[in-house]
Amino acid sequence: MAFRKKVEATIKSFFEAYTDGEKHNDASIINREVSPDCTRQLLPRSMTKAFGIPGDFILDNAAYQTQFAKDIAVFKVGATTTSNLVVDSEARKAALTSSSDIKFKDGSENLQLEFSWFFDFNEDGSKVTKVIEFCDKDSVMLMHSKVSANESHVLDAKA
Repeated sequence: MAFRKKVEATIKSFFEAYTDGEKHNDASIINREVSPDCTRQLLPRSMTKAFGIPGDFILDNAAYQTQFAKDIAVFKVGATTTSNLVVDSEARKAALTSSSDIKFKDGSENLQLEFSWFFDFNEDGSKVTKVIEFCDKDSVMLMHSKVSANESHVLDAKA
């Protein structure tokens, strides 16, 4: 049971990093709950295909932080509600769904961003070692269009 409690605390702080990073204008906060070698994969494949990138596209911490810096210039993440948490202590994995309030700084529409998340953890559950984000494709595409209006985006097709 101790592992589950640690995972719950790690996940809570993981999601708070999205708000804290914007609040403090410090993109490095996004990586506070992940291991140095953590990888992130974005799904569904239909979304990555729409952006012209391979379905097995993986982001490391540096790439995710770089993108997050661009994101927080354009929007802030308000309240995030997590639900449906399942923790497998033996396999050191967790899955959940989330809903986040996204507020664009230009005053345009707000979004309710819904994701499914799959996490791998280190031995004691204190760090995330792998993240799979199953994204709300339509909302991500709208966010991408706003963020990449003046900047390249991590989801732009690689030349």
